Amino acid sequence: MSSLKRVLLIHTDGNTFNNPTLKCVVDLLLDHGVAVTIRYPASPAPMPQLPGITCLPFGRYYRAIKSLIFNRLCSKQLSWLSVWFERIFLYEKYDLVIGVDRQGLIESGFLFKMTGTPFVFFSFEIMFESETSAAFKSLERSAAQFARQWFVQDELRAGHLQRENSLDPATRSILPLASSGPGMADRVRLRDRLGVPLEKKVAITMGSLSAWSMTREIISSVTAWPDDWVLVVHERYGQTTNTLEALGLDPGVIPEGKVYLSSHATTMVDGMGGILAGVSAGLAFYRPDYRGIYTGKNLEYLGLASGKISTFMRYGVPTVMNEVGLYSVLAREHGFGLVAKDAANIGTLLPLLADSSWGESARRFYDVHLDFANYRDSVWEKLLEAEKTY
Repeated sequence: MSSLKRVLLIHTDGNTFNNPTLKCVVDLLLDHGVAVTIRYPASPAPMPQLPGITCLPFGRYYRAIKSLIFNRLCSKQLSWLSVWFERIFLYEKYDLVIGVDRQGLIESGFLFKMTGTPFVFFSFEIMFESETSAAFKSLERSAAQFARQWFVQDELRAGHLQRENSLDPATRSILPLASSGPGMADRVRLRDRLGVPLEKKVAITMGSLSAWSMTREIISSVTAWPDDWVLVVHERYGQTTNTLEALGLDPGVIPEGKVYLSSHATTMVDGMGGILAGVSAGLAFYRPDYRGIYTGKNLEYLGLASGKISTFMRYGVPTVMNEVGLYSVLAREHGFGLVAKDAANIGTLLPLLADSSWGESARRFYDVHLDFANYRDSVWEKLLEAEKTY
């Protein structure tokens, strides 16, 4: 019987159940009878109350304080005090801590120094010193040396993360960002709820609607699409209209009958069967703008860190993408999608996806290379190994 009974997950994005890998890791722990505590900031992302999970959210004011301490001041003393406060007043005794991304790593490192509780590190965003500062990276590097295992999506991102955080390559595990098992289409389809005519083919852009995901350019391109194709725009938390307005797009002038805006949202990232049922193409465009620490080199070296693309493939939906690095290379090699020079070329590529072989190739690539089920046993062994280290 496993000695791993209680795990603390520190995830300061606040969307654990919308992250394919983290959702799978939580499921894995629950399946093994492990009680999971999640520490996170409240956000628009749903955080369902499930048996075996204790939720410890914090509000926007404390989030602002944390951001000031960890990101702007980069103060080791104040960061320590913040973690000490939470340890004293919130946390129980845990067998293992899972730290996610920069702040999760730093806080896990401080908890280790305070309590000796071992921790593992899951990376989904890479912060580069050239885009931040030596002081900003110092907190990460100080904690990284104590991580018992670290997980990253591919060799490209692993190399950058190892150099930026001075991580031990011997404790590295490659884990693509993807859900577990094949995606099953729902009978209740989003396209029908939006009133898309049956004779139309649907392409969808979903997830983060932003400048770096080229949402404006994708919507503008629809005027040049074939008559039998329409676009569904689906913001991950159902806030499509508000998000478009924040981008400066007036939903009232978006071509009616050609673009459909979704206000629906799923509770879990692996429950996209209704969203993607009856969808013929997924659109995944990434354009680093270097305006912030998340949208510069972190996007330039995207690798296999696109949950959007892996989710499309899970449901057998081929992807039209721009030059996004590794996924573009693999799409050409394995035939699960097409690469556009820019968003204006989407309309010329969509008719090519009518052949069902594209969707079959997408599902096959997911099954063989991305599916978390292929890594499940290894991840569990790594977690047990980390917990037994001390």
